[in-house]
Amino acid sequence: MIKVNRKDVENGVERRMLTGMIVSTRVLREMQSLYNPDLIEIPYVRRVAEWCLEYLSKYNKAPGADIQALFNAHERQGMDEDEADLIGDFLAEISEEYESADKFNADYLMDEVKERLRSRSLNNLTEDIQAHLSRGATQEAEALLGSHRLIPTTTSLGVNPLNDLEVIEAAFASRAESLFKLPGEIGRMMNEQLVRDGLLGIMARAKLGKTAFLIELTVQALLHRCNVAFFGAGDESQDDMTVRLHVRLAGRSNLPQYCGKLWVPALDCEKNQLDTCPLEHRVGKIGLGGAEKLEDAPAGYLPCSWCAKNRPNNFRGALWYTIRPPVEPLTWREGAKTGERFMKRIKGRQFKLSCHPNTTLNVQGIRAHLDTWEHFEGWVPDVILIDYADIMAPEPGDEHKETRHQQNGTWKAMRRLSQEKHSLVIVPTQSDAESYDAVRLQLKHFSEARTKYDHVTAMLGLNQSDEEKRRGIARAGWMLLRHGSFDPLRMVVLLQSMAQGRPLLGSFRQVFKKKKKEKE
Repeated sequence: MIKVNRKDVENGVERRMLTGMIVSTRVLREMQSLYNPDLIEIPYVRRVAEWCLEYLSKYNKAPGADIQALFNAHERQGMDEDEADLIGDFLAEISEEYESADKFNADYLMDEVKERLRSRSLNNLTEDIQAHLSRGATQEAEALLGSHRLIPTTTSLGVNPLNDLEVIEAAFASRAESLFKLPGEIGRMMNEQLVRDGLLGIMARAKLGKTAFLIELTVQALLHRCNVAFFGAGDESQDDMTVRLHVRLAGRSNLPQYCGKLWVPALDCEKNQLDTCPLEHRVGKIGLGGAEKLEDAPAGYLPCSWCAKNRPNNFRGALWYTIRPPVEPLTWREGAKTGERFMKRIKGRQFKLSCHPNTTLNVQGIRAHLDTWEHFEGWVPDVILIDYADIMAPEPGDEHKETRHQQNGTWKAMRRLSQEKHSLVIVPTQSDAESYDAVRLQLKHFSEARTKYDHVTAMLGLNQSDEEKRRGIARAGWMLLRHGSFDPLRMVVLLQSMAQGRPLLGSFRQVFKKKKKEKE
Protein backbone atom coordinates (compact mmCIF):
# COMPACT_ATOMS: atom_id res chain seq x y z
CA MET A 1 0.00 0.00 0.00
CA ILE A 2 1.23 3.47 -0.86
CA LYS A 3 1.83 5.56 2.26
CA VAL A 4 0.96 9.23 2.01
CA ASN A 5 3.00 11.66 4.12
CA ARG A 6 0.64 13.91 6.08
CA LYS A 7 2.91 16.92 5.69
CA ASP A 8 3.01 16.46 1.91
CA VAL A 9 -0.78 16.36 1.84
CA GLU A 10 -1.12 19.52 3.92
CA ASN A 11 1.47 21.40 1.87
CA GLY A 12 -0.27 20.23 -1.30
CA VAL A 13 -3.58 21.70 -0.12
CA GLU A 14 -1.92 25.03 0.63
CA ARG A 15 -0.29 25.14 -2.80
CA ARG A 16 -3.61 24.32 -4.50
CA MET A 17 -5.29 26.98 -2.36
CA LEU A 18 -2.76 29.54 -3.57
CA THR A 19 -3.29 28.45 -7.18
CA GLY A 20 -7.03 29.00 -6.71
CA MET A 21 -6.49 32.44 -5.22
CA ILE A 22 -4.40 33.40 -8.25
CA VAL A 23 -6.63 32.08 -11.04
CA SER A 24 -10.19 32.09 -9.61
CA THR A 25 -12.01 35.24 -8.51
CA ARG A 26 -14.61 33.07 -6.79
CA VAL A 27 -11.98 31.30 -4.67
CA LEU A 28 -10.24 34.57 -3.84
CA ARG A 29 -13.47 36.22 -2.70
CA GLU A 30 -14.29 33.29 -0.44
CA MET A 31 -10.76 33.25 0.96
CA GLN A 32 -11.06 36.94 1.79
CA SER A 33 -13.35 36.05 4.70
CA LEU A 34 -11.47 32.89 5.69
CA TYR A 35 -7.85 33.93 5.40
CA ASN A 36 -5.73 33.90 8.56
CA PRO A 37 -1.94 33.91 8.10
CA ASP A 38 -1.54 31.96 11.37
CA LEU A 39 -3.27 28.99 9.71
CA ILE A 40 -0.86 28.86 6.73
CA GLU A 41 2.36 26.90 7.25
CA ILE A 42 4.29 27.64 4.04
CA PRO A 43 5.85 31.12 4.28
CA TYR A 44 5.84 31.91 0.55
CA VAL A 45 2.14 30.87 0.34
CA ARG A 46 1.34 33.50 2.99
CA ARG A 47 3.31 36.11 1.06
CA VAL A 48 1.65 35.51 -2.33
CA ALA A 49 -1.81 35.06 -0.78
CA GLU A 50 -1.54 38.55 0.67
CA TRP A 51 -0.60 39.94 -2.77
CA CYS A 52 -3.74 38.29 -4.18
CA LEU A 53 -6.00 39.76 -1.47
CA GLU A 54 -4.54 43.23 -2.05
CA TYR A 55 -5.16 42.81 -5.78
CA LEU A 56 -8.78 41.80 -5.10
CA SER A 57 -9.36 44.87 -2.96
CA LYS A 58 -8.04 47.10 -5.73
CA TYR A 59 -9.38 45.43 -8.91
CA ASN A 60 -12.21 43.17 -7.61
CA LYS A 61 -10.87 40.10 -9.41
CA ALA A 62 -8.16 37.45 -9.17
CA PRO A 63 -4.76 38.50 -10.54
CA GLY A 64 -4.42 35.65 -13.03
CA ALA A 65 -1.42 36.23 -15.30
CA ASP A 66 -0.79 39.58 -13.55
CA ILE A 67 0.67 37.65 -10.62
CA GLN A 68 3.96 37.51 -12.50
CA ALA A 69 4.09 41.32 -12.66
CA LEU A 70 3.31 41.50 -8.92
CA PHE A 71 6.14 39.09 -8.20
CA ASN A 72 8.57 41.06 -10.36
CA ALA A 73 7.63 44.30 -8.59
CA HIS A 74 8.13 42.83 -5.10
CA GLU A 75 11.37 41.18 -6.16
CA ARG A 76 12.74 44.53 -7.32
CA GLN A 77 11.81 46.05 -3.95
CA GLY A 78 13.88 43.39 -2.21
CA MET A 79 13.04 39.82 -1.18
CA ASP A 80 14.85 36.95 0.46
CA GLU A 81 16.62 35.12 -2.39
CA ASP A 82 15.48 31.66 -1.32
CA GLU A 83 11.86 32.80 -0.99
CA ALA A 84 12.02 34.51 -4.38
CA ASP A 85 13.29 31.27 -5.96
CA LEU A 86 10.45 29.29 -4.39
CA ILE A 87 7.83 31.77 -5.59
CA GLY A 88 9.34 31.94 -9.07
CA ASP A 89 9.35 28.14 -9.39
CA PHE A 90 5.76 27.92 -8.14
CA LEU A 91 4.50 30.55 -10.62
CA ALA A 92 6.30 28.79 -13.46
CA GLU A 93 4.57 25.50 -12.53
CA ILE A 94 1.08 27.00 -12.62
CA SER A 95 1.53 29.36 -15.59
CA GLU A 96 -0.75 27.26 -17.80
CA GLU A 97 -3.53 27.37 -15.19
CA TYR A 98 -4.29 31.00 -16.12
CA GLU A 99 -5.66 29.89 -19.50
CA SER A 100 -7.98 27.33 -17.86
CA ALA A 101 -9.40 29.48 -15.07
CA ASP A 102 -12.93 28.78 -16.31
CA LYS A 103 -12.39 25.05 -15.66
CA PHE A 104 -10.96 25.52 -12.16
CA ASN A 105 -12.71 23.20 -9.69
CA ALA A 106 -13.46 25.87 -7.07
CA ASP A 107 -16.06 23.84 -5.15
CA TYR A 108 -13.78 20.89 -4.50
CA LEU A 109 -10.81 23.12 -3.66
CA MET A 110 -12.81 25.11 -1.10
CA ASP A 111 -14.02 21.89 0.53
CA GLU A 112 -10.37 20.87 0.93
CA VAL A 113 -9.20 24.29 2.08
CA LYS A 114 -11.91 24.64 4.73
CA GLU A 115 -11.09 21.20 6.09
CA ARG A 116 -7.39 22.12 6.18
CA LEU A 117 -8.00 25.47 7.87
CA ARG A 118 -10.33 23.86 10.43
CA SER A 119 -7.68 21.28 11.24
CA ARG A 120 -4.96 23.92 11.62
CA SER A 121 -7.23 26.17 13.68
CA LEU A 122 -8.13 23.37 16.10
CA ASN A 123 -4.50 22.26 16.30
CA ASN A 124 -3.38 25.79 17.17
CA LEU A 125 -6.17 26.08 19.73
CA THR A 126 -5.15 22.79 21.34
CA GLU A 127 -1.51 23.86 21.58
CA ASP A 128 -2.45 27.22 23.11
CA ILE A 129 -4.80 25.62 25.64
CA GLN A 130 -2.16 23.07 26.63
CA ALA A 131 0.37 25.87 27.08
CA HIS A 132 -1.97 27.71 29.48
CA LEU A 133 -2.88 24.55 31.36
CA SER A 134 0.76 23.58 31.79
CA ARG A 135 1.29 26.74 33.85
CA GLY A 136 -2.05 26.53 35.68
CA ALA A 137 -3.82 29.32 33.77
CA THR A 138 -7.21 27.64 33.63
CA GLN A 139 -9.24 30.81 33.10
CA GLU A 140 -7.06 31.88 30.18
CA ALA A 141 -7.54 28.43 28.64
CA GLU A 142 -11.33 28.71 28.96
CA ALA A 143 -11.24 32.20 27.47
CA LEU A 144 -9.51 30.80 24.41
CA LEU A 145 -12.40 28.38 23.93
CA GLY A 146 -14.90 31.21 24.07
CA SER A 147 -13.02 33.37 21.60
CA HIS A 148 -12.16 30.61 19.14
CA ARG A 149 -13.27 31.48 15.60
CA LEU A 150 -14.93 28.60 13.78
CA ILE A 151 -14.11 28.01 10.12
CA PRO A 152 -17.53 27.96 8.39
CA THR A 153 -18.57 25.17 6.09
CA THR A 154 -21.69 24.97 3.96
CA THR A 155 -22.81 21.71 5.55
CA SER A 156 -22.26 22.81 9.15
CA LEU A 157 -23.79 26.30 9.03
CA GLY A 158 -26.33 26.10 6.23
CA VAL A 159 -27.05 28.89 3.75
CA ASN A 160 -29.95 31.10 2.77
CA PRO A 161 -30.33 30.52 -0.98
CA LEU A 162 -32.89 33.33 -1.29
CA ASN A 163 -30.65 36.29 -0.51
CA ASP A 164 -27.03 35.09 -0.23
CA LEU A 165 -25.61 36.57 -3.43
CA GLU A 166 -22.52 34.35 -3.51
CA VAL A 167 -24.60 31.20 -3.07
CA ILE A 168 -27.05 32.28 -5.79
CA GLU A 169 -24.30 33.26 -8.24
CA ALA A 170 -22.40 30.00 -7.69
CA ALA A 171 -25.55 27.88 -8.10
CA PHE A 172 -26.57 29.51 -11.37
CA ALA A 173 -23.01 29.32 -12.71
CA SER A 174 -22.71 25.61 -11.89
CA ARG A 175 -25.80 24.80 -13.98
CA ALA A 176 -24.95 27.18 -16.81
CA GLU A 177 -21.35 26.26 -17.52
CA SER A 178 -20.75 23.04 -19.43
CA LEU A 179 -17.37 21.51 -18.74
CA PHE A 180 -17.09 20.67 -22.42
CA LYS A 181 -19.31 20.83 -25.46
CA LEU A 182 -20.09 18.36 -28.23
CA PRO A 183 -20.53 19.72 -31.74
CA GLY A 184 -23.70 19.88 -33.78
CA GLU A 185 -27.13 18.55 -32.91
CA ILE A 186 -25.90 16.04 -30.33
CA GLY A 187 -24.28 18.96 -28.54
CA ARG A 188 -27.47 21.00 -28.59
CA MET A 189 -29.15 18.06 -26.90
CA MET A 190 -26.44 17.06 -24.39
CA ASN A 191 -24.25 20.05 -23.55
CA GLU A 192 -26.32 21.49 -20.73
CA GLN A 193 -26.00 18.16 -18.89
CA LEU A 194 -22.18 18.09 -19.10
CA VAL A 195 -21.68 19.97 -15.83
CA ARG A 196 -19.95 19.51 -12.50
CA ASP A 197 -21.64 17.32 -9.88
CA GLY A 198 -23.44 15.42 -12.65
CA LEU A 199 -23.81 11.65 -12.99
CA LEU A 200 -24.51 10.87 -16.64
CA GLY A 201 -25.58 7.32 -17.46
CA ILE A 202 -25.42 5.92 -21.00
CA MET A 203 -27.63 2.90 -21.66
CA ALA A 204 -27.28 0.63 -24.68
CA ARG A 205 -27.31 -3.04 -25.55
CA ALA A 206 -24.06 -5.01 -25.64
CA LYS A 207 -21.49 -4.25 -28.39
CA LEU A 208 -23.31 -1.16 -29.63
CA GLY A 209 -20.35 1.19 -29.18
CA LYS A 210 -20.53 2.43 -25.59
CA THR A 211 -16.75 2.37 -25.14
CA ALA A 212 -16.18 4.15 -28.45
CA PHE A 213 -18.63 6.84 -27.35
CA LEU A 214 -16.79 7.18 -24.02
CA ILE A 215 -13.52 7.61 -25.90
CA GLU A 216 -15.14 10.35 -28.01
CA LEU A 217 -16.32 12.11 -24.85
CA THR A 218 -12.80 11.79 -23.45
CA VAL A 219 -11.26 13.44 -26.51
CA GLN A 220 -13.84 16.23 -26.57
CA ALA A 221 -13.37 16.94 -22.85
CA LEU A 222 -9.58 17.13 -23.29
CA LEU A 223 -9.95 19.44 -26.29
CA HIS A 224 -11.97 21.76 -24.05
CA ARG A 225 -9.09 21.73 -21.54
CA CYS A 226 -10.60 19.50 -18.88
CA ASN A 227 -8.58 17.13 -16.73
CA VAL A 228 -9.93 13.65 -17.49
CA ALA A 229 -9.67 10.30 -15.69
CA PHE A 230 -10.78 7.10 -17.45
CA PHE A 231 -11.28 3.92 -15.41
CA GLY A 232 -11.64 0.61 -17.22
CA ALA A 233 -13.48 -1.91 -15.04
CA GLY A 234 -12.57 -4.97 -17.09
CA ASP A 235 -14.10 -4.66 -20.56
CA GLU A 236 -10.87 -3.51 -22.24
CA SER A 237 -7.22 -3.97 -21.31
CA GLN A 238 -4.74 -1.10 -21.07
CA ASP A 239 -3.24 -2.15 -24.41
CA ASP A 240 -6.68 -2.26 -26.05
CA MET A 241 -7.58 1.20 -24.74
CA THR A 242 -4.24 2.70 -25.73
CA VAL A 243 -4.64 1.49 -29.32
CA ARG A 244 -8.28 2.62 -29.51
CA LEU A 245 -7.37 6.11 -28.29
CA HIS A 246 -4.65 6.46 -30.92
CA VAL A 247 -6.93 5.12 -33.67
CA ARG A 248 -9.52 7.74 -32.67
CA LEU A 249 -6.97 10.56 -32.81
CA ALA A 250 -5.49 9.44 -36.12
CA GLY A 251 -8.79 8.42 -37.73
CA ARG A 252 -7.00 5.36 -39.10
CA SER A 253 -7.00 1.76 -37.90
CA ASN A 254 -3.95 -0.28 -36.99
CA LEU A 255 -5.57 -3.37 -38.60
CA PRO A 256 -5.16 -3.99 -42.35
CA GLN A 257 -8.75 -5.20 -42.82
CA TYR A 258 -10.04 -1.70 -41.94
CA CYS A 259 -7.55 0.18 -44.10
CA GLY A 260 -9.02 -0.52 -47.52
CA LYS A 261 -11.45 1.74 -49.37
CA LEU A 262 -14.19 2.96 -47.03
CA TRP A 263 -17.56 4.53 -47.53
CA VAL A 264 -17.62 7.12 -44.78
CA PRO A 265 -20.95 8.64 -43.65
CA ALA A 266 -21.16 12.36 -44.40
CA LEU A 267 -23.60 14.94 -43.07
CA ASP A 268 -25.91 16.22 -45.80
CA CYS A 269 -29.18 18.15 -46.08
CA GLU A 270 -32.48 17.00 -47.56
CA LYS A 271 -32.82 20.35 -49.34
CA ASN A 272 -29.45 19.80 -50.98
CA GLN A 273 -30.37 16.27 -52.06
CA LEU A 274 -33.76 17.37 -53.42
CA ASP A 275 -32.18 20.43 -55.08
CA THR A 276 -34.58 22.80 -53.30
CA CYS A 277 -31.98 24.88 -51.46
CA PRO A 278 -31.70 28.46 -52.78
CA LEU A 279 -28.84 29.62 -50.52
CA GLU A 280 -25.63 30.91 -52.08
CA HIS A 281 -23.68 29.15 -49.33
CA ARG A 282 -24.73 25.76 -50.69
CA VAL A 283 -21.59 23.74 -51.42
CA GLY A 284 -22.87 21.96 -54.50
CA LYS A 285 -25.21 23.22 -57.23
CA ILE A 286 -26.99 20.01 -58.20
CA GLY A 287 -29.28 17.56 -56.41
CA LEU A 288 -29.32 13.78 -56.47
CA GLY A 289 -31.96 13.58 -59.15
CA GLY A 290 -33.60 10.65 -57.38
CA ALA A 291 -30.41 8.64 -56.92
CA GLU A 292 -30.39 6.56 -53.74
CA LYS A 293 -26.95 4.96 -54.03
CA LEU A 294 -23.51 6.54 -54.05
CA GLU A 295 -22.61 5.01 -57.40
CA ASP A 296 -25.78 6.39 -59.00
CA ALA A 297 -25.23 9.99 -57.86
CA PRO A 298 -24.75 12.59 -60.61
CA ALA A 299 -21.14 13.50 -61.28
CA GLY A 300 -20.14 16.48 -59.17
CA TYR A 301 -22.72 16.01 -56.44
CA LEU A 302 -21.43 17.28 -53.08
CA PRO A 303 -23.02 16.89 -49.62
CA CYS A 304 -23.71 20.21 -47.88
CA SER A 305 -24.01 20.88 -44.14
CA TRP A 306 -23.43 24.65 -44.01
CA CYS A 307 -26.76 25.28 -42.29
CA ALA A 308 -26.05 22.66 -39.63
CA LYS A 309 -23.56 25.06 -38.05
CA ASN A 310 -24.78 28.45 -39.22
CA ARG A 311 -28.58 28.10 -39.48
CA PRO A 312 -29.50 24.93 -37.53
CA ASN A 313 -33.25 25.64 -37.61
CA ASN A 314 -33.09 25.69 -41.40
CA PHE A 315 -31.14 22.42 -41.62
CA ARG A 316 -32.87 19.17 -42.57
CA GLY A 317 -30.35 16.46 -41.81
CA ALA A 318 -29.75 13.60 -44.22
CA LEU A 319 -27.16 10.90 -44.75
CA TRP A 320 -24.70 10.64 -47.62
CA TYR A 321 -21.25 9.14 -48.08
CA THR A 322 -17.77 10.05 -49.18
CA ILE A 323 -15.07 7.59 -50.19
CA ARG A 324 -11.86 7.28 -48.23
CA PRO A 325 -9.15 5.69 -50.37
CA PRO A 326 -6.99 2.84 -49.01
CA VAL A 327 -4.43 3.80 -46.34
CA GLU A 328 -1.57 2.10 -44.54
CA PRO A 329 -2.28 0.69 -41.08
CA LEU A 330 -1.45 2.99 -38.18
CA THR A 331 1.93 2.19 -36.57
CA TRP A 332 2.94 2.82 -32.98
CA ARG A 333 5.43 5.49 -34.05
CA GLU A 334 2.72 7.38 -35.96
CA GLY A 335 0.40 6.98 -32.99
CA ALA A 336 3.06 8.40 -30.65
CA LYS A 337 3.52 11.46 -32.88
CA THR A 338 -0.23 12.01 -33.09
CA GLY A 339 -0.56 11.71 -29.31
CA GLU A 340 2.29 14.16 -28.77
CA ARG A 341 0.67 16.74 -31.05
CA PHE A 342 -2.64 16.27 -29.25
CA MET A 343 -1.07 16.82 -25.82
CA LYS A 344 0.47 20.07 -27.07
CA ARG A 345 -2.99 21.23 -28.15
CA ILE A 346 -4.48 20.78 -24.68
CA LYS A 347 -1.69 22.83 -23.02
CA GLY A 348 -1.04 21.27 -19.67
CA ARG A 349 -4.30 19.41 -19.15
CA GLN A 350 -3.82 15.82 -18.07
CA PHE A 351 -5.39 12.49 -18.98
CA LYS A 352 -5.02 9.39 -16.84
CA LEU A 353 -6.08 5.88 -17.84
CA SER A 354 -6.40 3.14 -15.22
CA CYS A 355 -7.52 -0.35 -16.35
CA HIS A 356 -8.44 -3.22 -14.05
CA PRO A 357 -9.51 -6.88 -14.39
CA ASN A 358 -13.22 -7.64 -14.48
CA THR A 359 -15.06 -7.33 -11.13
CA THR A 360 -11.98 -6.08 -9.24
CA LEU A 361 -12.64 -2.32 -9.35
CA ASN A 362 -15.29 -0.57 -7.28
CA VAL A 363 -15.96 3.08 -6.52
CA GLN A 364 -13.92 2.85 -3.33
CA GLY A 365 -10.96 1.76 -5.48
CA ILE A 366 -11.55 4.66 -7.87
CA ARG A 367 -11.58 7.06 -4.94
CA ALA A 368 -8.25 5.62 -3.71
CA HIS A 369 -6.66 6.27 -7.12
CA LEU A 370 -8.03 9.81 -7.20
CA ASP A 371 -6.76 10.52 -3.69
CA THR A 372 -3.29 9.23 -4.59
CA TRP A 373 -3.08 11.40 -7.71
CA GLU A 374 -4.25 14.40 -5.72
CA HIS A 375 -1.85 13.87 -2.84
CA PHE A 376 1.25 13.23 -4.94
CA GLU A 377 0.56 15.39 -7.98
CA GLY A 378 -2.09 17.88 -6.89
CA TRP A 379 -4.21 16.57 -9.77
CA VAL A 380 -8.03 16.48 -9.63
CA PRO A 381 -10.09 15.45 -12.67
CA ASP A 382 -12.95 17.54 -14.00
CA VAL A 383 -14.44 14.55 -15.82
CA ILE A 384 -14.39 10.91 -14.64
CA LEU A 385 -15.41 8.15 -17.07
CA ILE A 386 -16.01 4.58 -15.90
CA ASP A 387 -16.31 1.68 -18.37
CA TYR A 388 -18.66 0.30 -17.18
CA ALA A 389 -20.97 0.01 -14.14
CA ASP A 390 -22.32 -3.54 -14.63
CA ILE A 391 -18.92 -5.26 -14.32
CA MET A 392 -17.67 -3.37 -11.29
CA ALA A 393 -17.03 -5.08 -7.97
CA PRO A 394 -19.57 -4.39 -5.21
CA GLU A 395 -18.90 -1.72 -2.64
CA PRO A 396 -17.64 -2.77 0.82
CA GLY A 397 -20.48 -4.35 2.78
CA ASP A 398 -22.48 -5.22 -0.35
CA GLU A 399 -20.59 -8.42 -1.28
CA HIS A 400 -23.27 -10.81 -0.03
CA LYS A 401 -26.31 -8.84 -1.18
CA GLU A 402 -28.41 -9.68 -4.23
CA THR A 403 -27.06 -8.37 -7.52
CA ARG A 404 -29.69 -5.65 -7.82
CA HIS A 405 -28.78 -4.34 -4.37
CA GLN A 406 -25.08 -4.45 -5.28
CA GLN A 407 -25.84 -2.43 -8.40
CA ASN A 408 -27.84 0.08 -6.39
CA GLY A 409 -24.88 0.49 -4.02
CA THR A 410 -22.54 1.08 -6.95
CA TRP A 411 -24.72 3.79 -8.49
CA LYS A 412 -25.18 5.48 -5.10
CA ALA A 413 -21.41 5.49 -4.62
CA MET A 414 -20.86 6.98 -8.09
CA ARG A 415 -23.36 9.73 -7.33
CA ARG A 416 -21.55 10.51 -4.10
CA LEU A 417 -18.26 10.58 -6.00
CA SER A 418 -19.62 13.18 -8.43
CA GLN A 419 -20.83 15.35 -5.55
CA GLU A 420 -17.76 15.10 -3.33
CA LYS A 421 -15.22 15.60 -6.12
CA HIS A 422 -17.45 18.16 -7.88
CA SER A 423 -16.70 16.34 -11.12
CA LEU A 424 -18.82 15.08 -14.00
CA VAL A 425 -19.02 11.29 -13.79
CA ILE A 426 -20.02 9.44 -16.97
CA VAL A 427 -20.73 5.72 -16.93
CA PRO A 428 -22.43 3.32 -19.38
CA THR A 429 -24.75 0.49 -18.45
CA GLN A 430 -26.28 -2.32 -20.48
CA SER A 431 -29.96 -2.55 -21.30
CA ASP A 432 -31.95 -5.74 -20.85
CA ALA A 433 -32.66 -8.54 -23.35
CA GLU A 434 -35.96 -7.01 -24.51
CA SER A 435 -34.15 -3.91 -25.75
CA TYR A 436 -32.57 -5.90 -28.60
CA ASP A 437 -35.86 -5.83 -30.49
CA ALA A 438 -36.85 -2.33 -29.43
CA VAL A 439 -36.84 0.55 -31.88
CA ARG A 440 -36.35 3.00 -29.04
CA LEU A 441 -34.98 2.45 -25.53
CA GLN A 442 -37.42 3.20 -22.74
CA LEU A 443 -37.16 3.24 -18.95
CA LYS A 444 -38.48 -0.32 -18.78
CA HIS A 445 -35.33 -1.59 -20.53
CA PHE A 446 -33.07 -1.36 -17.47
CA SER A 447 -30.94 -4.35 -16.44
CA GLU A 448 -30.66 -5.60 -12.84
CA ALA A 449 -31.51 -2.47 -10.78
CA ARG A 450 -34.21 0.04 -11.67
CA THR A 451 -32.89 2.19 -8.82
CA LYS A 452 -29.95 3.35 -11.00
CA TYR A 453 -32.46 5.86 -12.40
CA ASP A 454 -32.82 7.32 -8.89
CA HIS A 455 -29.16 8.34 -8.73
CA VAL A 456 -28.29 9.69 -12.20
CA THR A 457 -28.79 13.32 -13.18
CA ALA A 458 -29.38 12.16 -16.77
CA MET A 459 -29.68 8.87 -18.66
CA LEU A 460 -28.93 8.78 -22.37
CA GLY A 461 -30.14 5.90 -24.53
CA LEU A 462 -28.13 4.72 -27.55
CA ASN A 463 -30.08 2.80 -30.20
CA GLN A 464 -29.03 1.00 -33.37
CA SER A 465 -30.65 -1.62 -35.57
CA ASP A 466 -28.64 -4.05 -37.69
CA GLU A 467 -29.53 -2.03 -40.80
CA GLU A 468 -28.43 1.20 -39.14
CA LYS A 469 -25.14 -0.38 -38.14
CA ARG A 470 -24.55 -1.38 -41.77
CA ARG A 471 -25.28 2.20 -42.87
CA GLY A 472 -22.97 3.70 -40.24
CA ILE A 473 -25.52 5.48 -38.05
CA ALA A 474 -26.88 5.20 -34.52
CA ARG A 475 -29.51 7.16 -32.60
CA ALA A 476 -29.32 8.89 -29.22
CA GLY A 477 -32.09 10.26 -27.03
CA TRP A 478 -32.78 11.16 -23.43
CA MET A 479 -34.48 8.56 -21.27
CA LEU A 480 -34.38 10.60 -18.09
CA LEU A 481 -33.37 14.11 -16.98
CA ARG A 482 -33.28 15.44 -13.44
CA HIS A 483 -32.83 19.03 -14.61
CA GLY A 484 -34.72 20.27 -17.65
CA SER A 485 -37.43 18.87 -19.88
CA PHE A 486 -37.14 16.67 -22.96
CA ASP A 487 -39.19 14.97 -25.63
CA PRO A 488 -38.70 11.18 -25.39
CA LEU A 489 -39.65 10.86 -29.08
CA ARG A 490 -36.90 13.25 -30.18
CA MET A 491 -33.76 11.44 -31.30
CA VAL A 492 -30.43 12.57 -32.70
CA VAL A 493 -28.87 10.55 -35.51
CA LEU A 494 -25.12 9.99 -35.08
CA LEU A 495 -22.93 9.43 -38.13
CA GLN A 496 -20.24 6.85 -37.39
CA SER A 497 -17.18 5.23 -38.93
CA MET A 498 -16.09 2.62 -36.40
CA ALA A 499 -13.34 1.38 -38.73
CA GLN A 500 -11.73 4.78 -38.15
CA GLY A 501 -12.54 4.86 -34.44
CA ARG A 502 -14.98 7.72 -35.04
CA PRO A 503 -18.42 7.31 -33.43
CA LEU A 504 -19.37 10.95 -34.00
CA LEU A 505 -18.65 12.33 -37.47
CA GLY A 506 -21.79 14.47 -37.40
CA SER A 507 -25.37 14.49 -36.14
CA PHE A 508 -28.84 15.66 -37.06
CA ARG A 509 -32.31 15.70 -35.52
CA GLN A 510 -34.91 13.01 -35.99
CA VAL A 511 -38.41 12.89 -34.53
CA PHE A 512 -39.35 9.31 -33.75
CA LYS A 513 -42.87 8.50 -35.01
CA LYS A 514 -44.51 5.85 -32.92
CA LYS A 515 -46.43 3.19 -34.81
CA LYS A 516 -49.38 1.38 -33.29
CA LYS A 517 -48.05 -2.14 -33.83
CA GLU A 518 -44.42 -1.29 -33.24
CA LYS A 519 -42.69 -3.39 -30.61
CA GLU A 520 -40.74 -1.27 -28.13
